[in-house]
Amino acid sequence: MHDRRLSLRRRVAMWIWLAHVSAVRARLVRPVGGRQAFVAGRNPLRVLLIGSGPAVGWGVGSHDLAFAGAIARSLAASTDRGTVVDVVPHPSAGVRRLSRMLQAVHLERYDAVVISGAVADALRLREPRAWGERLRRLLEQARTTGPRAVVWLGAQPIRSIRPYDSERGQVAHDHAERLNAVARIICAETGAHFAGLSRTQSDSRRHRTPSDYLFWARQIVDVLAPSLQEHPSPPASAHRSNGSARAEAIERLRLSTHGQDARLEGIVGTAKRTLGTEIAMFTVLDDTQEWPLASTGSVLETIPIEQSACIHTIQTPDGMVVPDAAVDGRFAANALVTGPAGLRYYAGYPVEAPDGTRIGALCVFGRSPRASADGAADLDVLRELALLAQRELWRWTPEA
Repeated sequence: MHDRRLSLRRRVAMWIWLAHVSAVRARLVRPVGGRQAFVAGRNPLRVLLIGSGPAVGWGVGSHDLAFAGAIARSLAASTDRGTVVDVVPHPSAGVRRLSRMLQAVHLERYDAVVISGAVADALRLREPRAWGERLRRLLEQARTTGPRAVVWLGAQPIRSIRPYDSERGQVAHDHAERLNAVARIICAETGAHFAGLSRTQSDSRRHRTPSDYLFWARQIVDVLAPSLQEHPSPPASAHRSNGSARAEAIERLRLSTHGQDARLEGIVGTAKRTLGTEIAMFTVLDDTQEWPLASTGSVLETIPIEQSACIHTIQTPDGMVVPDAAVDGRFAANALVTGPAGLRYYAGYPVEAPDGTRIGALCVFGRSPRASADGAADLDVLRELALLAQRELWRWTPEA
């Protein structure tokens, strides 16, 4: 077959085989909930991992141990920056579905996008020429949203995937090589990066292991890190936070009616003890007011948005410290500073809803000013605790 097309009979046989394999795959362990992995650090990089195949995290029970966590750890080690990896997985997404999935994501807030769909399309035996044109449109769609690195994951050796290690799997393996060849050309022409995934060294009987994902993540970072060092991070304006967007995100999470949460209370308590402040809060802000979902050392139930320090925090790229509010023009006349509370020190780090809208902050208040250097160290602690609080918040998402 010089045009590399398969006969209808052979395709039907492949479809029957795939239906059987899909039933096997459905029983595999994969992560549930918590669609984010991170390594805390200053000036964090934001990465979106989207699609099928390795992005799903087959074989392990959390994204921290799967591909997202491995990318976060490898990229942080390579760049000496924090890294946050958001995951949008779909068990069978190919190029067509990925186009729709990307349209639903606010790509402008990411430094890099890693897209995975080659294995799914190789198993479907997509015709290479038409597939290549769809891939070209997909990569151009991703690249036109801003200055970031876009990475297409090539299909790993199909027969290295246990359910596909068979004679039928060899047909898909050969087809994956054809699609990989097309993808390399398209990536070069569109300015995207092609990252081929080689066979892992693991001999485990599990489908995939954390070491497999780390092996692949290092290959991805070898491609990704140089590009991220060349291009700046998205501007602060890329962080979505206006009153109406916050109110809508809070409504989707149903935070206005949510009661106390022991995990959030524990995180807030840790912030207060570790940083030695009088008050610590995890707050959310709609279009008119701010209120704590968890707090310690404070009896405030609501704060007018005009008096909020956190409204400034959520507009910053990487948190905010106010060493002495009494000499800061934004807060010197604030009733929380001039009144009985007598607050002088503030540090806060923004927290996002699952769609990227910044809706609140983990923050601490003290009654004595602090040196700027101490504030920077405090912000390092808050950054990690805020990401943990954000993860807990996302557990409340009705769709989760």
